[in-house]
Amino acid sequence: MDSIAILFAGNLSKEASVPLFNGKNSMELAREQAQKFPGVTKTVLIEKQDTPWTKQSLLDKIAELQAGYDFAYFAFADCPFLDPVLAASLAERHTRFKAEYSYADGWPAGLAPEILAPGTAAILSKILASINNGNGNGNNDNDNLIERDFLFSVIQKDINAFNIEAEISGVDLRNHRLSFCADSKRNLLLLNNFINAAGGKLPDAACAENIIQTKPEILRTLPAFYPIQVYGGCPVKCALCPYPAITDATSRKDYMPVSDFENLLEKISAFSGDAVIDLSLWGELSLHPEKLKLIQAVTKNPGLSLVIETSGIGWNINELEKYSGLSNLSWIVSMDTGLAESESCAKKLIELFPNNCYVQTIRTKGSEDETEKFYRQWKDSNVIIQKYDDFCGKLEKKQASDISPIIRQPCWHIMRDMPILINGTVPLCKSDLENNRTLGNVFNDSLETIWKNGEQYYNEHCKKNYSGICGNCDEYYTYNF
Repeated sequence: MDSIAILFAGNLSKEASVPLFNGKNSMELAREQAQKFPGVTKTVLIEKQDTPWTKQSLLDKIAELQAGYDFAYFAFADCPFLDPVLAASLAERHTRFKAEYSYADGWPAGLAPEILAPGTAAILSKILASINNGNGNGNNDNDNLIERDFLFSVIQKDINAFNIEAEISGVDLRNHRLSFCADSKRNLLLLNNFINAAGGKLPDAACAENIIQTKPEILRTLPAFYPIQVYGGCPVKCALCPYPAITDATSRKDYMPVSDFENLLEKISAFSGDAVIDLSLWGELSLHPEKLKLIQAVTKNPGLSLVIETSGIGWNINELEKYSGLSNLSWIVSMDTGLAESESCAKKLIELFPNNCYVQTIRTKGSEDETEKFYRQWKDSNVIIQKYDDFCGKLEKKQASDISPIIRQPCWHIMRDMPILINGTVPLCKSDLENNRTLGNVFNDSLETIWKNGEQYYNEHCKKNYSGICGNCDEYYTYNF
């Protein structure tokens, strides 16, 4: 068995070059681990080039490199925990069943390579070429994105044409949404946490599995989602929202100044590295007198993405046309107001942002007919059917069904969100409407201190202790971007 290990380094982040273990960075460690894969006689690093790699050009390169080998291992070059033992199991299965493509399922990304039989990469390249030529432009925009699952995403286009094998984990760890790749400040911290938890060594798949189940407290790294209130008022009082019950939302006109918002973004970038900014936590962004400056402040930062949640009321769509080509701007239009302006705004935003605009409604008990009608009307667009949130008992319980996990897990929101109110106050979570558990203020305290103040509550969850409003929460398992 003569195989080649191909590591892709064409679009890695700066964290891949940061020393991680024994003075070596993640790329050096990934290469060392790949060289230990069974049958590997050659290891190749595909590096960044002047012309950005596309899916098709990368597949062509893989096909070229694996010529003459029994099969090729493929992985990204920023995965220091690649496990030779797991790779051996995968290779044995791949060879025994004469597979064309094999992968590991149930483990976090970064532990196992994918395997391609001779000729498979070339076939996948032809499939892409056929699809792109069929679009009439010879180049599909999606072809320009080399994502972690790019091989499987291409195979899915004609999945029944391939013999596929999967090495399945004995414990399904996908629900933890972990990635052992040095592709962000957040994941670099995660890698360090696992090395420390493994006693100062590189963990293999079995060790990582044990750590995940026995030391969940180390999974909380840095905030990834920042819902920020930038305007205090709303144009309407939504029946399913608790905000009108705690303030006179339709009369408020207070807002966060652009200068404060820009300073806050600088702090977020310095602390988290990359993050999703959500506007607005409470209140309607369209009413902010300098909303376009806020949008520009986020979207010009390559490490930040912006999600705008809106009622669809108060927007001048013509002002938004210049943002239509931005990949880091998404919209969620709530259709629960029932107003014609919301529907009109949603349709226009879908035209401007066809891949990044979502229409949303909340599913409540007894609303099945309305929900089905909504879906039929918008099914050709991106649709979100949101579960009902009673905000820890602040609202009447109207959940249509119980979709909570059988075994409760630590809260995703305490693990990765930092909600920020208009005056800079950071509550434990957005459901803490009375600010009973305030973690700090972003205009007075460092984000490091604020984030550290929330650690005790996450650790309580890891110990199955849900005090305060957490005991009556039905949102702990929901996940934001």
